[in-house]
Amino acid sequence: MATLWELQHVSMAGSPRARLSDVSLAIESGVTAVLGESGAGKTTLLNLLVGFEKVQGGSLHCHVKDENALGVYWSPPDGGLWPHLSVREHLAMVMPAATGDASDLLESFALTEVADARPSRLSMGERSRLSVARALASGAKVLVMDEPLANVDVARLPQFWTVIRDHLKRTSASLVFATHSAETVLAEASFFFNETATTEIYTGDVQTLYRNPPTLEAARCLGEVNWLTPDECSLWLDTQDSSPRPQAPTCIRPEHLSVDIDSAGPLVVQSSRFRGMLTDVTLQHAGSNSTRSFVCRSPASSDGTQAAVKAGDHVSLRVLFLLLLALLVPGCSKGEPQLEVKSFTYQSMPPDEATLPTPRAVGLGTDGQIIILDKAGRVLIFASNGKYLHHWWMPEYAAGKPEGVCLLKDGRIAIADTHYSRIVIFNPDGSVSHMFGSLGRETGQFIYPVKVVQDDNGFLYVVEYGGNDRVQKFTVEGEFVLQFGSFSAAPGDFSRPGGLAWHEGKIYVADADNHRVQVFHDDGRFIKVLTNGDEPLILDFPYDLCIGPDGLIYVIEYGAGRLTVITRDGELVGRYGSAGRGEGQFSTPWGLRVDANRRVWIADTGNRRIVELQL
Repeated sequence: MATLWELQHVSMAGSPRARLSDVSLAIESGVTAVLGESGAGKTTLLNLLVGFEKVQGGSLHCHVKDENALGVYWSPPDGGLWPHLSVREHLAMVMPAATGDASDLLESFALTEVADARPSRLSMGERSRLSVARALASGAKVLVMDEPLANVDVARLPQFWTVIRDHLKRTSASLVFATHSAETVLAEASFFFNETATTEIYTGDVQTLYRNPPTLEAARCLGEVNWLTPDECSLWLDTQDSSPRPQAPTCIRPEHLSVDIDSAGPLVVQSSRFRGMLTDVTLQHAGSNSTRSFVCRSPASSDGTQAAVKAGDHVSLRVLFLLLLALLVPGCSKGEPQLEVKSFTYQSMPPDEATLPTPRAVGLGTDGQIIILDKAGRVLIFASNGKYLHHWWMPEYAAGKPEGVCLLKDGRIAIADTHYSRIVIFNPDGSVSHMFGSLGRETGQFIYPVKVVQDDNGFLYVVEYGGNDRVQKFTVEGEFVLQFGSFSAAPGDFSRPGGLAWHEGKIYVADADNHRVQVFHDDGRFIKVLTNGDEPLILDFPYDLCIGPDGLIYVIEYGAGRLTVITRDGELVGRYGSAGRGEGQFSTPWGLRVDANRRVWIADTGNRRIVELQL
C-alpha cells in the first residue's frame, strides 16, 4: 500500500472558526472517505490535496507521481463543468488519446440521451453524473471527488457506485472523496478521516471503527449506536450466566440488539417508535426505576406494519453470548482459516423500469440454471453461465416479497411467499400449480415463512419467524405432518430462523438472531447446537445455509458480510469476505446456494448484485 499524501500539523484559518486545526494523517492508496459535519473542513482538506489551496500552518507532502498518466483528477463540489462544451465533449476533452470514445461511460452514467446537451440544459442529477464520468474518463491515478453523485436519486445511486468501483478495480486507481453520509462510507470506503469543526475524531479502517470504536463520539461517526458502560450492561442486558462481562464501555449497534416480549422480564416499555428495520424504544428497569432509550432491531409483528412491542409490555434486551463474545474480544477471528477462492464475479439484477431491484434468495434450477428472487417480486431464471434468460412475477407482491426458493424433484419450483404467509408451487413455465398455508399460528399456518426445502422422500420443510419461530413438515400437496421449535433462545428453539437444509435424515437450521446453527432429526427430535470443537462457533446473523457437494455446510452471515464453511459437526473449515462494496466483500447478504462444481452463488442484497465465487 503506497502513501499518497502526508499531512503534518496542518491548520487553516477561517471565520468565525478554523477550517482545519492541527491535522496530521497519511492518506494511503485505496478508497478513503472524508466524513464530517458541515463546516468541519472536508472541502478545505480536498482543496489542499489537489493544490487548489496552500497550507497556512504545518506541511503537506504529495507522493502521487505517474509519468505515463495524469496523477490526480479533481471533481469539485459544484462539478466544475465547462459551460461551452457538450456532455460528450466534456469526456473527450480529458480522455487519453489511446482510450477511444466515451460511449461506454455515457451509457454507464445514463447520459447517452443528453450527450449533445450543454450543462445549462442538464438537471442537477445529470450534472453530478457528468462530473463523475469526466473524472473516470481522465484515466488519473488518483481521483479526488467532493460529494460525488450528491444530486442523484437514491434508487440509482448503487448502480453508479458500481461503475466507480469497477473502474477503480480495472485501473488500480485510488479514490479520496468527501461525504456527509455514514452509509456511503460503510458501503464504499476502506479507510476514512473524520473530524468535527476543529477536532480530529478518527482516522483508520472503517470496519474497526464500526465494530470497536474507541469512544462514543467516534462510534457515532458511522451511525446509530447503543453505548453502555460495564454497569449498564449488567443492568439492562439479558445475557447467559456464563457470558463475559465487559471491562470497558461497549458499542452495540442496533442490528446486534433485540428487544423481546418477556412476561418475566425486568424491563417495561415506556414508548416505542417503529422505523422499518429499526425501532426506538424507551425502557424502565423495574428494579431500579432507571429509564433509558435504545435503538434496536425491529421485532416482528403478525402484519409487518408496526413494532410488536408497545407501552406497558414487559421485555428483555438481548445480545446473545456468541455475538457478545465477538464484540468484547476484538479480533477473535484473526488466525482463522481462510477459504481459497479462485474467482469473484458479479452482476446486477435486470432493471425493473427505473429501479434496480435487490436479490433476496438464490436457488438451483434444472440444467445448471440459477433461480433468483428479487425485491421487485420477480422469479428470475439465469443460465449456468450467468446469462439472464427470463422471469415471471409472484401472484401478489404489494405487501412484501418472497425470501425462499427450492427446486422440487418433479421440476416444479416451491417458493416461500414470506409476506403472504403461504407456499406457492410453480410449474416450470411459471404458471401456478397450487398454494398452501394462511396467516396464523396454528399447524399448517404461517406468519413469515422464509425457506422451504425437500427431502429424498418428497416431504417439504418450511421455516418461519415472527413469533411462530418453528419448522413445519408437509407433503408436497401441503398436508401438515409435524412441527418443531418455538420462539426462545433455548436449545431447540429459534429466534428469526432463516436458512434451512436437509441432508441424510437431518435438518440444519440457521438460527439467525441466536447466532447459531442447530441440528435436528427430520422427525423433529433436537440433536445439538453446532460448536467448533470445544469452542463456540462465532456467527454474526447467519441468514442462510446449504449443504455443498462436498457435504460441508455453507453459511452466509448477514451481519459480518462473509461466507463461512463448516463441517456437519460444526468444525470451522474457513471463511471468506467482509462487510463492504468491493471484491471479496458483501453487504447484508441474504441467501446462497452451491452447485455441483463448487460455485457459490450469493444474494449480495445490500450491494444489489449476485456474486459467483469459484472455490
